[in-house]
Amino acid sequence: MDELDIHFKLLGGRPIYIEQAGYLTIPSLEKIVDINMSLYNSFLASLLIDKTMIKSDLDNNVTNFDIFYANCYHNEEFKANAFAAIYLFFSESPTLKESENNVYIEIGKGQINHSNFNIIQKIIRLGNNVEIQNEPEFKPANSRAKKMIEMILKNRAKQPKVKEKIDLHSIVAGLAWKDNGLSLFDLYKMNIYQIYNGLYVSNNIDNYHHTITALYAGTLDGKSIKMADIHWANKLK
Repeated sequence: MDELDIHFKLLGGRPIYIEQAGYLTIPSLEKIVDINMSLYNSFLASLLIDKTMIKSDLDNNVTNFDIFYANCYHNEEFKANAFAAIYLFFSESPTLKESENNVYIEIGKGQINHSNFNIIQKIIRLGNNVEIQNEPEFKPANSRAKKMIEMILKNRAKQPKVKEKIDLHSIVAGLAWKDNGLSLFDLYKMNIYQIYNGLYVSNNIDNYHHTITALYAGTLDGKSIKMADIHWANKLK
């Protein structure tokens, strides 16, 4: 799926079809609050496990899915958390499966495997405004998980954290009380992608209007401003 299509699906709060797996849906803020925000963040942490955060010389053939599956297989606590996360996003109960030459996670009539796990992670990151930190942020499950994939989990790592430069609570409160026609009830029906998009766009609109006002008032030198660069409809970075 084209990345632009993914962004439109997220903006519209629509389910996104994942090849072989089925439909993935980013939950609304209302649903996340009902679950518990800290628990939801732990769901994200388990699904967004990343091999680049492990300080070890990994075989190039080792994938994020290898690490994810190994931890699910060998650690019941990790598995319970990861499976609850999968059920939340796919509305299907997961089961660990093995074939003669492969391992996968069965979800309904579909499956999560080596070929679609990366796109699942990408959509979840985009849908939740998550950035993977540069420093190690994930702790492997236990020694048996390390052995399963040739000691790839030997060194300490921790869980990836949701970007917290701006607190989601303050964003929701600010947008609700801002003169934009949105209420708390409206925002609670939105997903996190939509809420952050609303923040960025409303800030762009405000900045644009403030600039126009300053230009008309003569308090800003128009020669130093490229209006096309600050227009509120510009693509978000």
